[in-house]
Order: sequence, then C-alpha cells, then structure tokens
Amino acid sequence: MLRAGPSQPDRALAGILMLVGALFLFALQDVVIKSFAERYSVLQIVFVRGAVALVPMLAVALIANRGRLAVARPGPLLLRGLFGFCSYLGYYMAIAALPLAEVVTIVFTAPVFATVLSALLLGEVVGARRWAAVGVGFAAAALVAGPAGSLAALGVALALAAALTYAAQSLMTRYIGDAAPPSLISFYGMLVFVAGSVCASLVVWLLPATLVTDDPSLAFLLRAWVWPAPGDLALMIALGINAAAGFFLLAKAYHVAPVSSVAPFEYTFVLWAVLFGYLFWAEVPAANTVAGLTLLIGSSLYILHRELRLARAGRATTRAGARTVLPAQSAVRAETAVAPAPGVVQPRGDTLAASQADTGSPAA
Repeated sequence: MLRAGPSQPDRALAGILMLVGALFLFALQDVVIKSFAERYSVLQIVFVRGAVALVPMLAVALIANRGRLAVARPGPLLLRGLFGFCSYLGYYMAIAALPLAEVVTIVFTAPVFATVLSALLLGEVVGARRWAAVGVGFAAAALVAGPAGSLAALGVALALAAALTYAAQSLMTRYIGDAAPPSLISFYGMLVFVAGSVCASLVVWLLPATLVTDDPSLAFLLRAWVWPAPGDLALMIALGINAAAGFFLLAKAYHVAPVSSVAPFEYTFVLWAVLFGYLFWAEVPAANTVAGLTLLIGSSLYILHRELRLARAGRATTRAGARTVLPAQSAVRAETAVAPAPGVVQPRGDTLAASQADTGSPAA
C-alpha cells in the first residue's frame, strides 16, 4: 500500500522547527562563550569547538563522498573558510564587550552587505528598490550604534566586520556553486577554523608579554591559553557537539522546506539573544536598538522577497522558453543556455539562505 508523503504545510512546519531549534542551540553557544570571555582566550575556545565539530563533519564528508576529501580547486573553499573564521572571531570578540542583542542586530546586516558585494564583485543587477532597502539596512545599523555614542567603539567595529566577512563568505559559497558538495564545503570551512585559531595563537604568542589592554574584546583575543577547569572543558567540548548539531539542523531545515517559508524565522535568533542577555546579564535593549532592529528586519525581508521573486520569474522564463524548443534541439539548448560563462556566477534567489544552511547564520 502506498503512503502519501508529507504535505507542503507539514514540510514547511518541520523546516521552521528545525531552524528555530538550530538557532536556539547557537544562542546557547553564545551564552557560554560570553561567560568565558573573562577567563579564556577566544582562540582557544574556537580551537576546541572546531576540533570537536570536525570529527562528525569528517565522518559525514567521507561517507557522502565515498572516502574522498580532495577537490579540484581547494583555493575558493579555503578562502571561504577564512572569511568565516574572521567573521566568527569578530563576532565572539564583539559579544565580550557589548550586549548580545546589540551585536546580533549589527551582525544581521550581513544580507545587506551581501547585496552590495554581489553587485560590485559578481556583477549582479540590483534594482532601485533593493538599493533603497540596502540604504534602510545601513541606516538601521547606524541607529543601533550611533545615538548611544558607541559608533567608534571597537566592539561595534568588530560586529560590522563580522557582518561584512560573513557576507563575503556567502558570496564565496555562490562562487563555488556545484563545484564541491556541501559536506566538503563545511568540512574545509571547519578545518580553516582549527588551523586559523592555531596560527593566530602563534602570532599572539610572539607579541610582547608586556602588551596589556583593558578593552574586553582585545583582552579576549590576547589572553594566553590555560588548561580549563574540568567543568569548563566539558562545556568547550559541548560547544563543538552543539555546533555540529546546529549546522545539521540548519542544513536540514532548508532542505525539507522552501526558503520563503524558513528564512524569515532566522530573526528568532534575535529573540533568543534578547532573552538570554536579560536572563544572564540583565541586559535590556535600548530604544535605538529596538528601532534599528525593526528597520533591519524589514529591509532584509524585502531583499529576500525580491530575490525569491526574481528567482521565480527566472524559472518561469526558462520553462516558457523550453516549451518553444523543438524536441531534437532540447538537449543541446539545455547544455548551452543554462551553463554560465567561465568565472560568472548566475544570480539565484536562494543562495544567501543556502549558504547559511551549510555554514550557520551570521551569529552562529
């Protein structure tokens, strides 16, 4: 007897629940890392987290690719991993100095940066309405940082740098496209995290021992590695397991449900940040943070709406064109019309969300 598969609403609900669950795990991770900011080095935390997460990622990559880890062009994958390492390092350093809600709000300008970079670097066409949404997004970021007088603070600069490098990571995912499977993209990315934390630690170790700073973000970076207490070591190991589980749920969410159904719920991460910031550090978002967040969510959702609309229009045009092609010509046309020119990345409406599905959200 045949069984009907899950209906579209059921699949959408499953995807949303997976996404919300993943973001909850990432928010818990931020609580632990922020609590470690006065005792350990951020590079040590990134190393332990990455080394633990690398084990299940390696297993998945080996199984999915039949024991092969090599790729034809590792350079783009390593560069993408470097952007991700810089983004997460900047984010962790920022939460050491600023309230969680403020940092998360600023980092969620990543889709706005991605729109700008896609126009400047990939040659994608951005219409007037999306440029207006970009302007609103940047105004929202300025509203969060500016009125409180913290626009020049290092923590805000690090949060903005995290958003920019995350956007660059998303564009590299677009550029890689189908040249490497998601399991290898994720594995190489985490490999860069581990190697990057070691290399950065060696640079810090070579700095003068007299270099002391009162800035929480810099102190988090420059602090020497120490052997953690048993409970703290267990938490660091749990961060790696947490990261692997969160990435799996995030990827699965975008696999089982449409992007248009799942992506808007990315912003539930902000709710977790506000809640945990209040529960653990009595942080209450300022009025300018709430106002900026409202503008930012509106502009980002509009950009997503336009991307999905353009993607649907492109698919409809492709289908309409296919109906006018003679059967004998269809195979040749399918090979020539779909393939982009070398080095050119085709615009896709689901690419930003897809990149998040194999890397984690900006604040993950």
